[in-house]
Amino acid sequence: MENRRTPITIEFTGLPNSGKTTLIHSLDKTFSKDGFKVKIVREDSETVPKEIPKKTWERNAYITLGQLKSLIHISFCDSDLIFIDRGFYDAIFWANFLNSQGICSKEESIFMLNVLDGFNRTFNISPDILIVLDSSVEESLRRRNNQVGAGTPLLSKNDFLMAYKTNLLKFYDSVNTQKKYLDTTNLSVEEVEKLVHKYILDFSKKS
Repeated sequence: MENRRTPITIEFTGLPNSGKTTLIHSLDKTFSKDGFKVKIVREDSETVPKEIPKKTWERNAYITLGQLKSLIHISFCDSDLIFIDRGFYDAIFWANFLNSQGICSKEESIFMLNVLDGFNRTFNISPDILIVLDSSVEESLRRRNNQVGAGTPLLSKNDFLMAYKTNLLKFYDSVNTQKKYLDTTNLSVEEVEKLVHKYILDFSKKS
């Protein structure tokens, strides 16, 4: 008999500044009020040493290894819902995307994909639900400017985000798991939270 994890695991991913982290914390409050035990697995990019440059193969490897450690821990959590701020599928996406952008070699990409596949086969770390948040590139940049202030140099420029968005949607369209896609460009935080809350709640009733 398969030893299925007790918690329902939900991975959140998407275009930068599409509202992913804000949504996670909003859902945490709502589901906690509903009586669910919720755990958040935060994005491992927050723990990368500042000496490791952004948009490098080394940084991606560091983040991925941190994600894998966090995901192994999930099966031991006494929670009903686990919200993962970028996880297994996001790591697969980046292994492919960095190669497409010439940031890592094909060999490095294949190596990381094999590591992810091996961990999933051994520890069953793929999520039950995948929430993909999207927005227009213009809206993503506008939100980023509002956060850091106009005139501040941005690491995510228009061309990079366009490539990111194109590859992101193509990749997640091919992912064979339960998923919900939302374009948040013209939606409020409350509207997005309401839609995703219902989606997860309906899934939990069927599980």
